[in-house]
Amino acid sequence: MVQSSLRVKPRIRIGKSGAREVRKEGNIPAILYGRGEDPVPLVVRPDELKRALSNSAGINTVLELEIDGSESTAKRFSMVQEIQRDPIKNRVIHLDFLAIDMKKSIRVKVPVSTQGRSEGERRGGRLEKLMRTIDLECLPGDIPDLIEIDVSSLDIGGFVDIAGIEFGEGVKPVRDGSEKVVQVMAQRAQEEEEVQAEEEEEVEEEVEAETQE
Repeated sequence: MVQSSLRVKPRIRIGKSGAREVRKEGNIPAILYGRGEDPVPLVVRPDELKRALSNSAGINTVLELEIDGSESTAKRFSMVQEIQRDPIKNRVIHLDFLAIDMKKSIRVKVPVSTQGRSEGERRGGRLEKLMRTIDLECLPGDIPDLIEIDVSSLDIGGFVDIAGIEFGEGVKPVRDGSEKVVQVMAQRAQEEEEVQAEEEEEVEEEVEAETQE
């Protein structure tokens, strides 16, 4: 687990017009919710957010929110639940923080990273990463930064499924253990799959066109 502090301010101006005013000032409107408490509107500075999340855990960082002027002295632990971005400028325009209990399990998406070069690739195959992230359930303090998979021993046709990964004590995968995470494909098999996918797409387009006539 990676933990970081994030200083924020309570947001007085709420609603769409209030959010626009916050953005005009160069800040990010946000909301903190969860644990059965009333939602708390917040204002976040972009540079503070970047500092807090610039680590190996990224969006899975456990954040200790420091709310300026808050009467409560208790630590407000949270995680980023959702980031909304401007589709053109790609800047953050809204944040959702989920309040968490450090003693209760939560669900997170953890990135997959492959290590080494597979035997199958040396023989002309191609490594396919079928999952970019894996859904895990664990205590906030047990969240892994990455799921590292050593693929060096995989030959053509070889794969690693969820059941074949050691996640660590107290960390459980949410999805079916038989789902493949990485697999080494033969180049010909890969090309055949791509052709088949294209053919299926063409058939679907033809059927859709016929139904619209």
